[in-house]
Amino acid sequence: MIGQRVFAGAAVGLLTAALGLPGTAAADPRRDSLRYCALHPLPLPAGVTHGEAQAVDPTGRFVAGIGTRITDGVWEQVLLLWQGNRVTAVDTPLAGEVTGINPAGVVIGNGSMSATYRPWRYQDGLLTELPVPGTVSNVWAEGINARGDIVGHGSVEATETQLPLRWPADRPDAVETVGPLTDGIANAVLDDGSVVGTSVGPSGPPSYAGWVRRPDGGIRWLSVPGKPRAWASAGRGDWAAGGVDDTPEEGDGTPQRWNLRTGAATPVHPAVGWRIYGVTASGVVLGESAVGHGDRVTPLPGVTNKIRFVRAGAIADNGMVVGWTVGDRLTPVRWTGC
Repeated sequence: MIGQRVFAGAAVGLLTAALGLPGTAAADPRRDSLRYCALHPLPLPAGVTHGEAQAVDPTGRFVAGIGTRITDGVWEQVLLLWQGNRVTAVDTPLAGEVTGINPAGVVIGNGSMSATYRPWRYQDGLLTELPVPGTVSNVWAEGINARGDIVGHGSVEATETQLPLRWPADRPDAVETVGPLTDGIANAVLDDGSVVGTSVGPSGPPSYAGWVRRPDGGIRWLSVPGKPRAWASAGRGDWAAGGVDDTPEEGDGTPQRWNLRTGAATPVHPAVGWRIYGVTASGVVLGESAVGHGDRVTPLPGVTNKIRFVRAGAIADNGMVVGWTVGDRLTPVRWTGC
């Protein structure tokens, strides 16, 4: 298991997959750790009945996600873009999932064409496929920075490995490997060009380790002594977040955070959950349905007798969280004050 996206593969059937998930809820934190946190539904365009808010830019200005339009029993995916309460739907056969959006409103994601996953970029009203190396099969884009650099990974079937990839903003028709790493995935690219990801450990235990690769090629490995497996699934500013596990085999593990300047590791409150979906420039960590502020945890509200569970997608530096609720349909939402 390398990183969060490898656990889940890629998005499979927006509504069917989500409604088939078990209910999720954060572990019950101490009462004195609770903070006020408000849920706000996001509008859907006319004719779009279901939606997920999957990405937010670091400033909180732009939100992006995927919606579903059902016409005569046929399900069609659309790319959804929110700016405040204004929403725009973009028809595309390649939408699939959104994995990032930057402060300029450039969106990235992945879609399936002929049973093959391909990454895309939406910019200036145009959605285009990203170039892929000839040595890989399925390819995913995972993160984008303010400049427009994109990172992700591709599957190398011949060696059963993952190749970390980078699409530089100044060469939009190019793709390059994140060397010297040869088996791993890149999950985030920082505004200074540093890349955060997870690979097979540098030598022996841990079996997997997180890393940050600086623009000069230097690599700092992110792990925890005594933990045979670690991964970094999110990065922002001076922070990376992911998890560690007590066994080298695949398992749930516990959430973890690293200071990228010092390499120091700090446990994240277990109530946040082991699946990490974002970290802010100040080190606030986002789990599946809770936000971690050091030793304080804020569960995301929204579960009612009609809503079975809530799911976070991303967090902005101002603390705004976007995601969706699951009841009789998927409803895109944002949380503030969390």
